[in-house]
Amino acid sequence: MKDLLKSEIVKYINIHRSEILEEWNKKTEIQTETISDRIFDIVDLRSKQGSIKCSQGTGEATYFNASNLSLCFIRYEDFINQFRTYNDRGQIEKDWTKGWSRPDYIAYDSGAEKQYFIIHELSSGDISNKHTDGRKQLLNTVLLLCSQNEINDKLQNDFKERVCFLSAKGCVKATPNSNADSFMEIYNHLPDPIPIHNKAVEKRNFKEFETNAIKL
Repeated sequence: MKDLLKSEIVKYINIHRSEILEEWNKKTEIQTETISDRIFDIVDLRSKQGSIKCSQGTGEATYFNASNLSLCFIRYEDFINQFRTYNDRGQIEKDWTKGWSRPDYIAYDSGAEKQYFIIHELSSGDISNKHTDGRKQLLNTVLLLCSQNEINDKLQNDFKERVCFLSAKGCVKATPNSNADSFMEIYNHLPDPIPIHNKAVEKRNFKEFETNAIKL
């Protein structure tokens, strides 16, 4: 998936770039991290190095991985941000993805089952201030990925479920009574996410939710 993403996005950039920009021919990087823990939090690193995984209750969203899936997280925002050049003062000089939406992460089940493909936007702000921008980020990314035939074919044919999550303060969050309970007991008592209804997203076979508790 990551190699397909790299090749197709670079192809798209070069087809749709501004006339003042040359073809992008620099080496393209994509940072990934595979996590198979049954319960873990993730945090927005904001282009810093390190693991996106952190202890439960310390991050911006909690994953409850009941099926013990091997989830490959792509640092999507960092991936899109690399298509730039800078001047000597560290200011952006040329930007091949100017105006693009860039949610924080893409995650997918890298095992044989290919259960989930996930687009995840995290925010440290309050959800009441993030509805418009956060949903726009998710929508535009779905539209972009599904507009590329090879990526869309893989999304529709390989993955059983395609889901977008918007996580921010004020979203549904995980508040189990005791971490000493059995894993499935905690999982079964988690609150349900709040669905986001968008016909353009649904038409492309994606579901969309506001939540800080991701139940897989």
